[in-house]
Amino acid sequence: MLRTLYYLCKLFGLASYSYTADRRNKRVTADYGYLNYMFTVIWLIVYTVGFPVQILTLRDDDYDSQILFIAFILCIILSYISSIVVVVWVSIIKRKIFLKIIEDISQVDNKLRYTLQEETYMNRNVLFNIILEIILLTVFQCTVIIYNTYHLASEPYYVIILMLISVSATYICNTLFLFQYLNLVYTMKQRYSHLNKRLTDWISGTVSRPLCLNKENKRCSPSDMAVDHGIITRLFVSRVGNIEGTLKQADIRLLRQTYSELYVITCLINDTYGIPILACLCWILMIVLCCLYEVLSEFNVWVITDIAYTITCTALMFKVTLFCHKATNEAKSSRVLVQKLLLLGNCRKECVKELKMFSLQLQEMTIEYTACGFFSLNLSLFTGVVSVTASYIIVMVQIS
Repeated sequence: MLRTLYYLCKLFGLASYSYTADRRNKRVTADYGYLNYMFTVIWLIVYTVGFPVQILTLRDDDYDSQILFIAFILCIILSYISSIVVVVWVSIIKRKIFLKIIEDISQVDNKLRYTLQEETYMNRNVLFNIILEIILLTVFQCTVIIYNTYHLASEPYYVIILMLISVSATYICNTLFLFQYLNLVYTMKQRYSHLNKRLTDWISGTVSRPLCLNKENKRCSPSDMAVDHGIITRLFVSRVGNIEGTLKQADIRLLRQTYSELYVITCLINDTYGIPILACLCWILMIVLCCLYEVLSEFNVWVITDIAYTITCTALMFKVTLFCHKATNEAKSSRVLVQKLLLLGNCRKECVKELKMFSLQLQEMTIEYTACGFFSLNLSLFTGVVSVTASYIIVMVQIS
């Protein structure tokens, strides 16, 4: 699953990393890094050259109002700036941090000890999400490119190229970056969900601690188990002393360590993707405002394109806020589950002490996804943006 996420991120130079470690494949890793830098430089040249050229080719007599002309200039500026920030920040400045995030998630997975069914279910969900995103992006962009090229057929070739670069290339680059961010957040949400499932099992009276018996009837570690012939045992919470099946202090400590590592990964994601996320959200907001104002002010052949971009950008922002909102709530629900486990009163003294420390840890380590610390990414942000956009559009229409 992490490998699939990585290959998605390699598109448009958003990552450069190989999972191989031997000498022969280290050369392949270096080649990938070189190609990644070359690909990044090409995109930067395209953006930096296309940006001033397109600004200079804009003419105010092509628009019915001065407000619409200024809005399109601001829209183009934000489109190019957000794309340049995404490419430079993720592919050059923070390129190695993505590698660390993937490695940290893999280390957490080694501690969580998934069963075969759980791992298969999680991988299928992430893979389905990635495939669906790529299909929707491809179908939408191909349709918009064909439609725009058809209506620009009478224009010079450089106008068509500039149009495709300013609209399609920037949109694809920013969207791919948001997909990378969304899949990381979704991956983190799955890990929090697994921790909460384990706490729920403890509350219901069972401890899911996968054990394996080999041919000599000796226990082996989960990493060495053969899933096809492994024996999964159900362990029960009890007040009795050190017997097999009792909730142990080591189990709670392992959960505390895992949650701490997930908190560090979340902070790393916020630090890595904060500035690009802020730039992309500003780009989305400007795209929606500009397209809506053009649809309401003048009716022409570009109305269909404007409506399409308004719907897709709004859906993209909704998906970002929804995924971050769900991941945040999943992490916060651990506090309630720990308190429920404490209220049961059927744990040993050392386990109660560890649970109290776990509760304090959850209060201090608050999980939250932000845009460079300026605001939290949740559904409240989406509703606020929708209300502000509607109010602003009404004011702009009244003024015009």
